[in-house]
Amino acid sequence: MADDGLSTFTLHRDDQQPIIAAINEEVADTSTRRPASLAPDEVDPETAARRYLREMVARPEVPTPTADVPADTPEYRTIATETLPLTDTTTVKFAQYFHRVPVYGSLVTIELERDNTLLSISSTLAEPTGVDPVARVSPLEARDAAHAAAGIDRAGDDEQRPRLYYYRDSRAQPPTWRLVYMVRDVLRDAPGDDGGGPTTIVPDLVDYVVDAHDGGVVAVLPRTQSVGPGADEEIADDALGEPRRFRVLPDGAGRRWLRDPELNVRTHDFEFQDAFGRAHLLPGDGVSAPPEPWSPAAVSAHANAAEVARFLVEVLRRDGLDGRGGSYVSSINCVDGPAGANREWRNAAWFRGQMIYGQRRVGGQLQSYAAAGDVVAHEIVHGLTDNTAGLEYVTESGALNESYSDILGIIIANRNETDIARWDWELGEDLDGTGVPLRDLSDPAHRGQPAHMDDFLRLPPGVAPSRSNDWGFVHSNSGIHNKAAYGVLTATHADGTHVFAPAEGAALFYLALTQHLSRRSGFDTSRRGVELAARTLFRRDPPATRAAKLAAIGEGFDAVGIEGADDATVLAGRG
Repeated sequence: MADDGLSTFTLHRDDQQPIIAAINEEVADTSTRRPASLAPDEVDPETAARRYLREMVARPEVPTPTADVPADTPEYRTIATETLPLTDTTTVKFAQYFHRVPVYGSLVTIELERDNTLLSISSTLAEPTGVDPVARVSPLEARDAAHAAAGIDRAGDDEQRPRLYYYRDSRAQPPTWRLVYMVRDVLRDAPGDDGGGPTTIVPDLVDYVVDAHDGGVVAVLPRTQSVGPGADEEIADDALGEPRRFRVLPDGAGRRWLRDPELNVRTHDFEFQDAFGRAHLLPGDGVSAPPEPWSPAAVSAHANAAEVARFLVEVLRRDGLDGRGGSYVSSINCVDGPAGANREWRNAAWFRGQMIYGQRRVGGQLQSYAAAGDVVAHEIVHGLTDNTAGLEYVTESGALNESYSDILGIIIANRNETDIARWDWELGEDLDGTGVPLRDLSDPAHRGQPAHMDDFLRLPPGVAPSRSNDWGFVHSNSGIHNKAAYGVLTATHADGTHVFAPAEGAALFYLALTQHLSRRSGFDTSRRGVELAARTLFRRDPPATRAAKLAAIGEGFDAVGIEGADDATVLAGRG
């Protein structure tokens, strides 16, 4: 795997009881020795978590960065605090800094019981010493360098101010740490089809990594992941001809809009405009009636997005992709370039905080990519990833990004089937009328994907991830992690009953993604995240039941060559 310069470790009360107990005891003892310091259950979770973090850093048996000079001592800044109803716990996340500059891909997650006692720690840390922390290039110069590389001459409306990071350049020989600017959300031109025929290209939204010392472009990271009160209810046919029930919002003037105020779902029509050149006009006009009937494509987009939103609320107990009730926005009828006679754009994508859907001709009629509920769920889960782990969309982390969308997309698509043995594991078979899926989680080889780490596709030395190689084979290599998830979700006891209920399987992968993964996580870190989530989620189960569930997880990942850590190496993780 690529040398990302990051080391991971995990601690959980379930399997590192002495160390967790010692940390809990030391923090409690400190509050007793210092009358001015309140006990952990008398302070807020962030304060308690920071005490545990300080104790973790101080303990010699826990591997944390140690720099050569005091000025390089790492610091940790809070990213987020989140209460998790699924596990009845609270997590506090920290990013690692040196010289007040964040380390790209770093993450420490402190998990607390209701009384603020320490339950688990997962961490991805680095030691970027030997790098001059003073930038010689200004943020404006870095932005100009990114724009020059993108072939544009001005900033887009949604671009963020460039920010400094320590970044591991894993493609350099040898791999080296750099001080860089991240120039985010640059919308660059992408190659289209000069003949006016259908295309699958998505709007090319990227982050540029610019060296803060010499202004050179170090890497290009894609941001577009693709395949991918007073409300009333109505029923109308969707793009597959199936009747769907959905919420609309009347405006008091005789019009009903495709808006679900309870789930905060909104559907728009981009009217076959260019999603590249006119991205600033997204999401387009809201869909309303009259006139009748409802657009079948809009009904599909609206009803399928509502199903995803409802699943997150009811099963995963998450309020919106951002965890704060944010909206689910969809735009149908998007194209790449000036609308041609066929108006085809054979793709769908999560793009700048919303869904955009293209369409293709099936039987002489345009079929929206919003028709496939599993594809809709897949793409919206990319939005969940963006709001949590932020998995970098290249090589192994990119394959993991795709895999989590596949896994949760398939689980959501099978939400009405309680018998896992009857689940449909194919993704996207409804898109073109042929019944041929995009991917098959039960058999990755069915669609030409590797299913074991022995067959992981690697770029040749010196070749950078790019659109031409699918950013390092992200859609191919995802099959390995998909197969592991399939093995976990379908695991059975000796009597043939399934080890995990559907909601438990969904919770495992959801918690791993949202709580224990960071920008550059790989398959092995995902395995540790799933195992850590299981130890917390099932901590009150009988010991034999919990052991069977952990064993099933291990067997699922072992079967595809994604290795775990034994008791002797669980602290060291990977480097």
